[in-house]
Amino acid sequence: MGPRLTYTVMATSEAEDMIRAVSLDLWSTLICDRDGDEAARDHIRARRISELLSREHVHVSDEQLYSSLRSIDVLRRDIREMRDWTLTTDRQIRFVLTQAGVYPSAQLVSALLPRYDAAILELMPVLVEPDAAQSLAALAQRYPLSITSNTGKTPGRVLKCVLEKLGILEPFTHFVFSDEVQALKPEAEIWQALAMANSAAPGEIVHVGDSYTLDYRGARDAGLHAVLFGGRWSVPTDVISVDSLKQLPTTIQEMNT
Repeated sequence: MGPRLTYTVMATSEAEDMIRAVSLDLWSTLICDRDGDEAARDHIRARRISELLSREHVHVSDEQLYSSLRSIDVLRRDIREMRDWTLTTDRQIRFVLTQAGVYPSAQLVSALLPRYDAAILELMPVLVEPDAAQSLAALAQRYPLSITSNTGKTPGRVLKCVLEKLGILEPFTHFVFSDEVQALKPEAEIWQALAMANSAAPGEIVHVGDSYTLDYRGARDAGLHAVLFGGRWSVPTDVISVDSLKQLPTTIQEMNT
């Protein structure tokens, strides 16, 4: 793990301050994949790794590399596994190379990193809501907007390129990605980073996301307001939720009264 954030932001069990800033989750809130997209990207990553290794006269099958890449996603389903080597893409590459019996030298990892990171640009996700750009622009007229997101095989800096290509980058003023702050939702450190980025108290921020555990409960436990986006399966009846970004201005206004 890299250096952890060491500052402290006081959290309360019930956020009471007026909302002055809005944070949104990324995956399944703003963007999403079609079935099979991430597996197809792993084929792209495996091919790129294999091609570069071949140039170095090291031969590893695409299928072997692909199998290792898929296993990362299995491990990442457990938040405890996500805390260390799965957090950044350079560590993921080291894992894949080691699994293939290849020494993960700094030079080799450095050469593979841009090829690995940019796979998403060959197979782009889509917007959850086709008119998200208009909804976000309207919301940004009232509140500064942040993205607070766990990252996987695509680092935050490349996800910004994805947002730009999808036409929804401009409304956001702050980006809190797990690979950059070395903390994951629902850990307290990522919410502290969000509060510091906005120069705001936790209770002055509302976070919107699709996961009850990572987004809603994680934010509430850190003293933020929270709104659950989309499905409401097996969650408490008092959870504040919306089905569309278009509902957020009214919902936040009601939370402020």
